[in-house]
Amino acid sequence: MIGNCVYADVTFLVNLVMDFVILWATAKLAGFRIVYRRIAVASLLGAVYAVGYLFPQLANWYALPIKVIFSCILVIFAFWPAGWDDFKKLFMYFYGVSFVVAGAVMSSAYLFKPGTIFRFSYAWLLGGIFCAFCLGKWGERILAEKLVPGMMGFPVRVVFDGVSCEGEGFVDTGNTLQDPLTRRPVVVAEYSLIRDCLPEDVREVLDAAGEDGDCIQAMTTTSWAHRLRVIPFTSIGRPHGLMLGLRCDEVVIDTGYESVNRKNIVIGVYQERLSPEGKFQMLLPAEILLKG
Repeated sequence: MIGNCVYADVTFLVNLVMDFVILWATAKLAGFRIVYRRIAVASLLGAVYAVGYLFPQLANWYALPIKVIFSCILVIFAFWPAGWDDFKKLFMYFYGVSFVVAGAVMSSAYLFKPGTIFRFSYAWLLGGIFCAFCLGKWGERILAEKLVPGMMGFPVRVVFDGVSCEGEGFVDTGNTLQDPLTRRPVVVAEYSLIRDCLPEDVREVLDAAGEDGDCIQAMTTTSWAHRLRVIPFTSIGRPHGLMLGLRCDEVVIDTGYESVNRKNIVIGVYQERLSPEGKFQMLLPAEILLKG
């Protein structure tokens, strides 16, 4: 929030506008439904809080911990997150957008009036609004298509009985599947990726399978019955689904600066494509990248 304007009315108006566009961009980037009434109320609170900075007797209310707490209140008022995970996501986006917009404001100020003391100007106000608008309008697409795949996608090699198959893995923080026996995280892979690593009798069963659970009984008679796992999962339309899993010998993830090796990880077999565009063939739980 911006609170260095000389007059209370200007401070109020500037912060009202900037908080509104920052919260709007936050909702767009985080993929949350925009409720303009809530955003307006939160922006109003932010503007009132900013005006208080002009009064020295209220200085204690502008210490860093209080500012962070007030930011939390703004996020809650603007979006009413359903749980802790939603709140964390929104809070991180809120501060990320705020820092980017603040940088745009500073740049606009010195671009149009280089070497001058930083004072209110419609030029930097418009610069901040334009930056927030661009983030909200195109930021989600850039994140989804450029930044996120680059930061969360890694080459992965899966080894079964000395035979390797390689593909692209994507870190899915929502993947909380676990091996019921060992409680270790499960990697979900497209069947088409690992098919050539499997023995013939296993391929025959999986080739004939229509649904993930249809082939579990038949798999118990194959040469890899000892590798078989049945993984419970929940998804839209299937509150009590079962996924067939196969224990591999090793999963090797190339993070770009080191290789993460995990032994005896269960691979959940997914018959369809995980990415419509074919950008990745495996979903990696975040836990699998942790050391230890």
